[in-house]
Amino acid sequence: MPFTPVAQANCGKCQKPVYAAEEVLAGGLKWHKICFKCDLCHKRLDSTNNNEHQGALYCKQCYGRKFGPKGYGFGGGAGALSMDKGEHLGNQDCQMSYVFNACIE
Repeated sequence: MPFTPVAQANCGKCQKPVYAAEEVLAGGLKWHKICFKCDLCHKRLDSTNNNEHQGALYCKQCYGRKFGPKGYGFGGGAGALSMDKGEHLGNQDCQMSYVFNACIE
């Protein structure tokens, strides 16, 4: 009977094999400890402050800014109706309305 090595899981970010001594589990995937950081701000993550969205990791603050609710009453204060379309967060999927600050399709 020939020897067959155990298949290693690949990292969710760099796609290289992840060994047991360096693995971190999040979002149903295994990650290297050095790859386990936010995709926007590159802050190191841990089990209490990570969120996964379509294979990418985000800290809670960046996840809320990119995918959370927008507009008046969601942390913007009195001047929440802004001209910000979210390009700095990678938003290119929708055109933002200047009146309601919501996606238009």
